[in-house]
Amino acid sequence: MLACLAIGLLAGLILTPSDPKGTGNQWTASVNVLPAPNSAKEFNLAPVQLMTDSGEVARRVAKRLNNPDPAVLAAKVTSQLNPNLGLVTISAKAPGRRAAEDLASAWAQETVAAFADSQRKARQGQADSMTAQLDKLKTDIDALDKNTTKRATLQAEFDAKRTQYTTLVGQQQELVNPLNDPKIEVMDGLKSTADSTTSILAPTSRPLRIALAAALGLALGLIAALMVDRMDVRLRGRIQLEDAFGLPVIAEVPRAPRRQRAGHAVLVAGRPDSPVAEAYRTLRSALLLTGPPGLAYRLGGTDPRQTRATAMPVRRVSDPAPVILVVSSKPGDGRTSTVANLAAALAEAGRSVLVLDCDFRNPATHLYLGAKPGKGMSEVLLAEQEIDLGDVVRGTNIPNVRLITAGAPAAYPAALLLRAGEVVQRARHHADVVLVDSAPLMYANDTNDLVQHADAMLVVARSGNLTADQASRVGELLTRTGVPIAGVALLGVDPTGAMGGGIKRGPRTGSVARMGAAGGLVLRGRSGGAPAEPEEDAERPAPSWAKRNQLTEGDPESPEHGHGSQRTDPPASTEDGTAGFRVQSAAERALHNGAGDGARLGPHFDTWSTVELGSEDR
Repeated sequence: MLACLAIGLLAGLILTPSDPKGTGNQWTASVNVLPAPNSAKEFNLAPVQLMTDSGEVARRVAKRLNNPDPAVLAAKVTSQLNPNLGLVTISAKAPGRRAAEDLASAWAQETVAAFADSQRKARQGQADSMTAQLDKLKTDIDALDKNTTKRATLQAEFDAKRTQYTTLVGQQQELVNPLNDPKIEVMDGLKSTADSTTSILAPTSRPLRIALAAALGLALGLIAALMVDRMDVRLRGRIQLEDAFGLPVIAEVPRAPRRQRAGHAVLVAGRPDSPVAEAYRTLRSALLLTGPPGLAYRLGGTDPRQTRATAMPVRRVSDPAPVILVVSSKPGDGRTSTVANLAAALAEAGRSVLVLDCDFRNPATHLYLGAKPGKGMSEVLLAEQEIDLGDVVRGTNIPNVRLITAGAPAAYPAALLLRAGEVVQRARHHADVVLVDSAPLMYANDTNDLVQHADAMLVVARSGNLTADQASRVGELLTRTGVPIAGVALLGVDPTGAMGGGIKRGPRTGSVARMGAAGGLVLRGRSGGAPAEPEEDAERPAPSWAKRNQLTEGDPESPEHGHGSQRTDPPASTEDGTAGFRVQSAAERALHNGAGDGARLGPHFDTWSTVELGSEDR
């Protein structure tokens, strides 16, 4: 809109005439050209009309009026022959009475002058041709006069040539006399009339023209903005993405200022007080609250029976560590920058993080984390003998964050992931959390080969980079994998309208929106549904993770409470036979995690309550 407004202002300034007094409505001036009264003889006026329309008159008028383009002037002038009245009418149009009259008058006068010049040139040409004939006759007469011997026999020929010579001399004298030329003149009485069809024109005042042009530009800008908005089907807001993906948006990362987007900066470490860094911390908190069990352990001392956190480093929360696969739909969604910033945010919370760069088509994680390229995932996956991961793990610019780069480029990246499960399992023992960067889901199949080895997935989407159809397709693909989905991190939102990220929940109406497989229940409003009565001791429903690392403080040999064991709880059945997912309540978690006297709430789901799913949500 601003661009159209600026263009309108500029057009109004440029198109305003420098001399508004000499301009106005379109005027037509007419003048007649007719034979002069003192013309020696009558003649046809058709050549006069041809002369009027000729380029010679246009050039003469352009020179007279100091106009560099005769063709422009000729386009404004027309002529009409009236044989009954014996005159030629010349009409000229111009934006203003004076300009029209000046053009018509100059055109008529130059027509008279050009016609006179053409007559003079025609007479001179005929006179020159007669001079050659006279010279030849004179030569013949002189030869006959000198031949005295045959004077009697040649007398008749001599007399005939003398007569012819005398006649030609008379004709030549008549041609040389300009009084015998046909003459035309301009008739007095120049007529000027305003053109009624163009009587409503733009004002000649510069301020008024600029104001009108600005209003027109603003209107065109508004129309263009509405058309672009209507045709733009890209997703930009949180509600749009939640509806399209069928997944909750757990963090909204605002668009960073241009000066902070240069290079491959990790804003959580480089600008820890920026809104972008706070948004990534919100994403970290959402994952710690609702993510895999290994993420939700408290900070503090190494003794799990302590009730107060100490200043000691975080204890090793789980072994093997949880694996979070970060996926996106298209290139440019901000997947790699999210991995780097999330790793820095987890490191702030005391976690040791290992990042696996499995984007073999466009690896860039090492650029964000400041690691040198070298041996990495491709060498480990292609090696015939097992390579110790400690030999390829690299330090980064961020404390507690290490990286295994993508390694050397491979001709066929898809073949590298056949052994990815083994490498991922070994990576679990090198850090508290493993983050995996992957290729875009819609452009490569690499992510589908990595999904089965992850404990949870985090979807990254950039505002304005995805359509509803694309997001719906990605949501369906991720749902079919059966791997828990933590939610969607929305990047590039408007800083003025961003809510700072975080977990977004709708009102408790008892209805359940579409969800990823074991990816969390998102309660949303539904028209016509009766609100459910809230439970007295219920907390916010947590995601129903399909795979849990059951880590307890009991007997390590117990099959149910073994160290690092996993358990999958199948969906329950309701009384009416419909399928459901069980979500642990706050009281049940308290009973599971310790004694009743001040026991903390743990992250494990051992006891399940039933939430019924509607038929359209299953």
